[in-house]
Formats: sequence, structure tokens, C-alpha cells
Amino acid sequence: MAAESAHHEEHNHPGPRQYIVIGAILAGLTLIEFGVFYLQLDPALMTWIILVLSTSKFMLVVGYFMHLKFDDLRFSALFFSPFVIMITIAAVLMALFFNLTR
Repeated sequence: MAAESAHHEEHNHPGPRQYIVIGAILAGLTLIEFGVFYLQLDPALMTWIILVLSTSKFMLVVGYFMHLKFDDLRFSALFFSPFVIMITIAAVLMALFFNLTR
């Protein structure tokens, strides 16, 4: 009995209501992404808006639905560090491709 309660740690995982709220936020961000395509924006600006919205959606999904928000920060670093590297590489390649095709 002492072994059961010795290392009992209560995590504050989200309930069903919070999952519904997060799903609604994700749906709203997706609608905004679709709306950006119908605006007459500069392609570079549109790309950055989509990247910011996609990054926020990624962080919500990984943080809540994969429960990384409630785990050790090292697990979050394993997901977010490669994502930041990938976004940086994609931005550099897009800038390079844009300048080479002019």
C-alpha cells in the first residue's frame, strides 16, 4: 500500500470539454488558412501566414492530443526542435528558389 501511494503523481490532463474547445480552435485555424487563399495577397506574405497558422496547429495537436504539454520538456524538445529546423530549411529553400527563378 505504501508503494502505491509513494510515487502517485496526478497529471492534469484535459477533459472532454477542453478537447472540444481545442478541436474548435483547430477548425477555426483551418478555415482561416482556406480564407487566406481567397485574399489577393503577395505570395510571400501568404506563405508566411500559412506557416504561422500551421505551426500553431502543430503545437496544439502535439501539445494536447499527444499529451506532450503534460510530460517532461525533453519530449517536447524532441518534437519541436526538428519542426523548427524543417521550417527554417523550407523558408531558405523557398527564398533561394524564388530568387533563382526571377
